[in-house]
Amino acid sequence: MPSLSSKKAQFFILTTVVIVGVFYTLSKYINPYAFVATSEPVIGGEESFFDNVKDKTIKTVIISAKTDSALKANLETYKNFVTNMASDKGYDFTFNYTVGTVNVNVSMVLVSQKTTLKSKFIIPRP
Repeated sequence: MPSLSSKKAQFFILTTVVIVGVFYTLSKYINPYAFVATSEPVIGGEESFFDNVKDKTIKTVIISAKTDSALKANLETYKNFVTNMASDKGYDFTFNYTVGTVNVNVSMVLVSQKTTLKSKFIIPRP
């Protein structure tokens, strides 16, 4: 005559097998939709590069000296740097600026094989 603890053990093993089977079946249906594509940020590098250039242009104007010559020199150095970096990444990048007495007008265009990004913005001088 089987004991009561033997029936409890059989029930526990059977329950465990059923639960594992349910989770395995659910994972087969859920997994394709929950997959995170990590290659997308690498593919979408144009937007990141463009946003970084815009942000650093604003910071360059803010931290530059208040004289026109120092500001123009810093912006020209930055323009050469980002143009060369864009060229190394395979982008066609145009960066133009006009230094005024109160504002700096900036125009940027980035062209890649996938996209074209354009931006015109005004940075108030400190």
